Amino acid sequence: MIEQRIYRHRGYTLIDITKTDVTKFTPELERMRNKQRNWETVVQILGLRTQIMSIKQLKTETKDLSQHAFGSDYQDKQRVWTFEFEVEFENLYLNDQDPYAILKKDFAQTPILLGLDETAPPSMALFYTEGEYKNIYFISVDLS
Repeated sequence: MIEQRIYRHRGYTLIDITKTDVTKFTPELERMRNKQRNWETVVQILGLRTQIMSIKQLKTETKDLSQHAFGSDYQDKQRVWTFEFEVEFENLYLNDQDPYAILKKDFAQTPILLGLDETAPPSMALFYTEGEYKNIYFISVDLS
């Protein structure tokens, strides 16, 4: 019998992806719905390659960006959204040159909604995965 191993990854973004659970639009809940739409975009992109076993939003905090791998266009302390997801395949998003090349390609220049609670909005309403405007990135989280 093959033992199933779970692989956990963490994502960091400067885009407001707050999971609000508001799924029906009303004018008074538009802001909350737009946050949820951004969250749904993240979940849908992650699900392009596999069935996500678990995904959860972690704390949203204002952090010193010198401790993060965002693009050079973002400086000082900014609001950062953090999420974790688990998959059962170790090399799902990996290749030899860049550990997250496939995932970065899936997210690159995907439209998002701005004007929410982000403190470092990009010049265009897109996820950027590389370069000076990089506003989302991923790391592996060891479960041992």
